[in-house]
Amino acid sequence: METPRTGPTPGAGRSEARAARTATVAVGDVHGCGAEFERLLTVVDRWFPGARTILVGDLFTKGPEPGRVVRAIMDRRAQGLRVDLVCGNHDLRLLGAVVRLQSGASVDLLPRTERVAIELLQRAGLMREATWLLTEACDRAEVRHPRGAWTVMHAGFDLKLGIERTPDDVKIHLKAIEGEPNWWERYDGREGLVVVGHRPVREPIVLRDADGRAYFANIDTGCAYGGALTAYCMEADQLLQVEASGVPMPGIEVPSAFRKVGMKA
Repeated sequence: METPRTGPTPGAGRSEARAARTATVAVGDVHGCGAEFERLLTVVDRWFPGARTILVGDLFTKGPEPGRVVRAIMDRRAQGLRVDLVCGNHDLRLLGAVVRLQSGASVDLLPRTERVAIELLQRAGLMREATWLLTEACDRAEVRHPRGAWTVMHAGFDLKLGIERTPDDVKIHLKAIEGEPNWWERYDGREGLVVVGHRPVREPIVLRDADGRAYFANIDTGCAYGGALTAYCMEADQLLQVEASGVPMPGIEVPSAFRKVGMKA
């Protein structure tokens, strides 16, 4: 099921989306959910033909079909469409496991999450292509609008340092300890719209200023845990979403917010 979700701005929705000449759509943590990724791209193309897509990171691990994610990215680029990749913490971990494997380590000695992803990619015959994409993703901590209107990164930034001065490692890993406030709860929008994933939430979070303009969005809605895969178009202030089609893969740690979802799926 697809769920187009629009912001409160008058005129937001299909007419505005169709009229936009250039749309930029951020896609939440895919985590190897190939079928959902393909379905979401179909929805994106229906609402925003020719859109540039930016993946917020965590491309291949945890889900059942990382090979389909690789193919979808490559097919989209082959069609002349722009796809940008941002580094997630699990991309770093998977690339590190690939390097170990290439250095002679046994696949059986790798951490389970990375081992399963590598085995699935090898079975699909796409390990080389996945390594190229991982290397590309891990070389970029954020994608920023030329005039600073929006920034897409995986996790967030240090509010005291600002986006430019925050180390890449923080942009990739920042997450509040359980029970502590999330960094975005103290963000006031002074650096423009910031779109992230990393912290899975049951529903996408979009924060707005007094005039209704969005200045923050978390679009990691836990697809790998039985939730949904979410996209957000910055220009149209519009969310697009497809529900997860299966249960979480055996052996992955499911966040508490999704445990009931996983059991019902």
